[in-house]
Amino acid sequence: MVTISVDGILTTTGYTQEDYTMLGSDDFFYVGGSPSTADLPGSPVSNNFMGCLKEVVYKNNDVRLELSRLAKQGDPKMKIHGVVAFKCENVATLDPITFETPESFISLPKWNAKKTGSISFDFRTTEPNGLILFSHGKPRHQKDAKHPQMVKVDFFAIEMLDGHLYLLLDMGSGTIKIKALQKKVNDGEWYHVDFQRDGRSGTISVNTLRTPYTAPGESEILDLDDDLYLGGLPENKAGLVFPTEVWTALLNYGYVGCIRDLFIDGQSKDIRQMAEIQSTAGVKPSCSRETAKPCLSNPCKNNGVCRDGWNRYVCDCSGTGYLGRSCEREATILSYDGSMFMKIQLPVVMHTEAEDVSLRFRSQRAYGILMATTSRESADTLRLELDAGRVKLTVNLDCIRINCNSSKGPETLFAGYNLNDNEWHTVRVVRRGKSLKLMVDDQQAMTGQMAGDHTRLEFHNIETGIITERRYLSSVPSNFIGHLQSLTFNGMAYIDLCKNGDIDYCELNARFGFRNIIADPVTFKTKASYVALATLQAYTSMHLFFQFKTTSLDGLILYNSGDGNDFIVVELVKGYLHYVFDLGNGANLIKGSSNKPLNDNQWHNVMISRDTNNLHTVKIDTKITTQSTAGARNLDLKSDLYIGGVAKEMYKSLPKLVHAKEGFQGCLASVDLNGRLPDLISDALFCNGQIERGCEVALMKADLQGPSTTCQEDSCANQGVCLQQWDGFSCDCSMTSFSGPLCNDREESTALLRE
Repeated sequence: MVTISVDGILTTTGYTQEDYTMLGSDDFFYVGGSPSTADLPGSPVSNNFMGCLKEVVYKNNDVRLELSRLAKQGDPKMKIHGVVAFKCENVATLDPITFETPESFISLPKWNAKKTGSISFDFRTTEPNGLILFSHGKPRHQKDAKHPQMVKVDFFAIEMLDGHLYLLLDMGSGTIKIKALQKKVNDGEWYHVDFQRDGRSGTISVNTLRTPYTAPGESEILDLDDDLYLGGLPENKAGLVFPTEVWTALLNYGYVGCIRDLFIDGQSKDIRQMAEIQSTAGVKPSCSRETAKPCLSNPCKNNGVCRDGWNRYVCDCSGTGYLGRSCEREATILSYDGSMFMKIQLPVVMHTEAEDVSLRFRSQRAYGILMATTSRESADTLRLELDAGRVKLTVNLDCIRINCNSSKGPETLFAGYNLNDNEWHTVRVVRRGKSLKLMVDDQQAMTGQMAGDHTRLEFHNIETGIITERRYLSSVPSNFIGHLQSLTFNGMAYIDLCKNGDIDYCELNARFGFRNIIADPVTFKTKASYVALATLQAYTSMHLFFQFKTTSLDGLILYNSGDGNDFIVVELVKGYLHYVFDLGNGANLIKGSSNKPLNDNQWHNVMISRDTNNLHTVKIDTKITTQSTAGARNLDLKSDLYIGGVAKEMYKSLPKLVHAKEGFQGCLASVDLNGRLPDLISDALFCNGQIERGCEVALMKADLQGPSTTCQEDSCANQGVCLQQWDGFSCDCSMTSFSGPLCNDREESTALLRE
């Protein structure tokens, strides 16, 4: 039987197991701690004692040893380790520290814990995410790895994700990831964490609730070669290797909150003093929790969304078009015209299992690549694109290459609707292993679960506008025409980093700033000019977009005939746009809405769409017209697609609702045929008449495009009215007493006065 009493009061009684009755004293008797306290069997305590002991006596039937007196007298049987003062003093407390920002951290000496080791500490926070401890060993390449660049390291980490505490450990034979406690631990209370390890096995305890673990494989050596980082990681991460399993490191989630009483292998660490020595910014030598909620003062500007953190506010600026701690700095805009891109060529190949991606876009095109990660050596990709006016997320983890036999192919999610409305939209992607979430603006999130156990995404590049790494693509998405802003990937705002020169691995020809986009303009110089392209593919649905500029009142812009009576026509009639079609139930006419005729020598944007429910939409600049049709739903087109007009003899056989008797004279640009961006000259099956690239420059002003001769105040004499034509102007002299091309020829009076 064993009894324990405190201050003469019996506290507890227990019994030894089995027939054990003798306590041997042949080896050592430790007071105040031991060389390896964390490894004592059955003990949840890993720290040596700090404080005062008095009259320490050991006695049995035959022996009485006054241990504290013998140690003070220097008895040869006694050995003293560390600093022991033989008087009771106030022991210096291990002051807590606060990591005030995600960028703050402390660097501790290398942890030499090859076979055994222990770490304990207390923490307190209200923040859901943060890397608390991390260290790794020397990089090594897997001998039989399918991918020669896949570097493995021994590592140790403790992190917080979504309020839960995780232990991560890899000794070379595989990673273990243990949730230390089922409840969340970001409630602002103090929690005591105790990690103990002996070879492949050990425990992680939170407030004495212990979770055991056993590492896979045969390795029992944890070979750490780098510093032990507390609270986060340095800004310059050169030389650091981040295992894909440590999500907070790759997501750039630093810890914000308090830490105290850090012990490593039973030895206390004065982290306050270390922070002072390292002159660490953002580390405060105390811990207090402010009672006022920081978000009550509305610190986030420009409609940023505020979240209360640990003694700080956190602004989500992703939906604002602004950056900065308080969403106070306007984010840079990139303009893309279909031939432009921005490509981030990362210094090292990346492998991730978790990503946070957000961006803002504005486009009138229903199709186009927004952003994609690409690899030079695999089909791995995380891709965002516009697809029929919706945002499409594709995540493909190339299982075939590494022979993991668990992938069913790319995972896809769709969100949003009619997003090609030339308004700003915000897209957010969150991936955590096999879990996917896609959000557009404030709409409900779309979620998905990836098949199989393979979760590692490999990429060398982050691309926008155009995908240039095409080797492993089965189909190439359309190039993007529009504007991008606030592209953030795992905490890195890449557009602004590129513009400011903060990173040197950007390649781009997209243009900074918001610019009106006129892509691939072509001039049809006469009404007899036209091109023929391959048949328009619009059987079940359709998204067409183009820009035009003209001074002509009438003209055929687009025509494609089909089986039976099926056809589609877009034309100008007296300056207004007509969309005419027949799906098999008879011809229909939809007139586009505009306040005035469109032959005003200004660029106009036209979007024409038909969905699978036969809802037809015509949008001219900002004005929208819709109409639903019943009956047949398929547009079965055959023969060539004519742009700008048709052969002269074809006009008389055009359907009855079509007014055109001649072709379109003016400029066309940014032509998008269901996501296909044709080059009207290079892709033409044949061309007729005078067709030139560009849109003719009019006056001396370089950015004014249009006819070579334009109406001026004095173009027509004697108050004649100037009529603008595409290739010049004419004068209406009917309300004057003059005639001639410029109303400067005096007419002879021919009127007779009769009684």
